[in-house]
Amino acid sequence: MPQRLLTLLCCLLLNCASTVQPAVPRPTPARADSIILAKTFPLLALFETKLALRQVLRASPELQRLAQQQTRRSAPLLSQAVVPLRRYVDSLVWQPREIRQVGQLLQQAYASNAAFRAEVGPLFAKPGRYPRYSDQADTTVLRLAWQDAAAGINRILRVYLASAKPRYPAIDSTSFRRGDTGLATQLRKQLPTSAKANKTRAFYSLPLQAALGALRLNDRDEAARYEPLTGGLNAAPTAAVARTEWARYPYTVILVPGSGPEQPGVALDSAGAQRCRLAAARYRAGQAPFIVVSGGHVHPFRTPVCEAVEMKKYLTEHLGVPAAAVFIEPHARHTTTNLRNAARLLEAARFPAGRPMLIVTDAAQSRYILGMAERCRRELGYVPYRDLQRISDTENSYYPLPEAGQPYPFDPLDP
Repeated sequence: MPQRLLTLLCCLLLNCASTVQPAVPRPTPARADSIILAKTFPLLALFETKLALRQVLRASPELQRLAQQQTRRSAPLLSQAVVPLRRYVDSLVWQPREIRQVGQLLQQAYASNAAFRAEVGPLFAKPGRYPRYSDQADTTVLRLAWQDAAAGINRILRVYLASAKPRYPAIDSTSFRRGDTGLATQLRKQLPTSAKANKTRAFYSLPLQAALGALRLNDRDEAARYEPLTGGLNAAPTAAVARTEWARYPYTVILVPGSGPEQPGVALDSAGAQRCRLAAARYRAGQAPFIVVSGGHVHPFRTPVCEAVEMKKYLTEHLGVPAAAVFIEPHARHTTTNLRNAARLLEAARFPAGRPMLIVTDAAQSRYILGMAERCRRELGYVPYRDLQRISDTENSYYPLPEAGQPYPFDPLDP
């Protein structure tokens, strides 16, 4: 059979076999909120879980005054028969002056209160949850972490309540039409409509709960799915990491970036399958003991299909790669975060540090990755890897950096 015809037949069979939509593991709303909070805003998650910290924050008259001002701005708008969502969001978002003031008050609490310092300090221990700031004083890290959280909350509110345009509207937009009154009606059921009702809450509670509620109502819980990443489909490969003889392999893993199908009902397209075949060949050649397939619920808009899950199925069920050798990284939405998130996964699964990773993909994406540093700086604020170099037309290698663990609150679907 001619090679071209054989390739076409394989693609047709793959698409026919992949049209059944897989079940999407969905956490409960409360658990989703908890996971998103911990991943996106580690500082606020710590405040929420530590009673001693909440007591210190509630004891600050300046912080409570800010919270009451915010509630007084927003409560009358939420009480209206038809909630003006844009004005409501404007009333909730943190203003630059308020962000600076809160940062100063938190720094003062850290410097003057031993109990506060004892609880918050471990969050900043190197590399900590904010590795990009690890060379700064703890009080500076605290201020920067708060600034990131405030700006991230503001962004969620503007995109998922006020329908502002996200960076990638085709895949990250709100699920409601602009001006949909149903969104405000549902949100009103979840939030206090009077300043008095908010009196006992932490200073950040109202905008944070509005932001989490906005994600919940938009059904955008992608960041909370598949957690913890060392369980589920990754349980067997995670257990195998400790038994691996690393000296036998030049690379820790083979990373395969996802290729999201644009056609609804297709779980894995021919481009994704081809990348998997290339990776399987390098795995059999002994280049690495594990494959990491990376890609979330991306294309088309709000798809139930996870690229990583479908690639693992193809590798194990069609190409014969052992399931215990294939990790899924089910959150990345872009090529930049394929590389960033793979580094996070290796850290979580306790891979040895300081070893290179191999990226295997098609020739076009392989060339693109070589020039991706500027896009990383523009979209993430930093480059999460070093020593990226070309190995062949379809292979690049790189070393992950600890900075990859920095939360990115401006993309709540993959922070």
